[in-house]
Amino acid sequence: MDELIDIVDDTDHVIGSAMKSAAHRDGSLHRGVHLWITGGLKIMFQKRSSKKEFLPDLFDVACAGHVKSGEDYKDAIIREAKEELGISVKKNDLIHFGKRRQTTVMKEKGIISREIINIFLLILEDNKKINFDRNEISEIRFFGIDEARDALSKNPSIFIYDTEYLTHMLKKIEEFFSANINKNLKLPKNHHGNA
Repeated sequence: MDELIDIVDDTDHVIGSAMKSAAHRDGSLHRGVHLWITGGLKIMFQKRSSKKEFLPDLFDVACAGHVKSGEDYKDAIIREAKEELGISVKKNDLIHFGKRRQTTVMKEKGIISREIINIFLLILEDNKKINFDRNEISEIRFFGIDEARDALSKNPSIFIYDTEYLTHMLKKIEEFFSANINKNLKLPKNHHGNA
């Protein structure tokens, strides 16, 4: 689906706007969002639908999308979580996990997607029901951290091409839980540690 998005400079300041299709054709730098979701100490991955233009049928971060023109990063990921996963998220539920630059080139489709991505973590409550959009996602799977590392090492072809990013995020999430497990971090009651 095409939509109006903001074009930004290298410092993430808005310098214009364009339709997403034009930004991808021209390689214009724009904003994106990623949401990593944990249920207990397991990490959610979505399997992208076979209908997706980018990287169909591969496991990816739980939720991702573009920031619409005039939208901020948090509002964008809250909207995406509702659209893709059917879950309601509040701003104070989101843990900011930093920014990254990402470039995806698909020569056969004439696409150069250059993004500044804000990354967030959401600790899923036990009673949150996921009702994912089957046009966007074909499967949701929760991996234990060790299980995900093993799959990325032994069977990387089931994941998006940027397995280095996925591996890096597993480490960051594991470190986050290790640092906060004995603090006031509210973990779901049914967490079982690494699978």
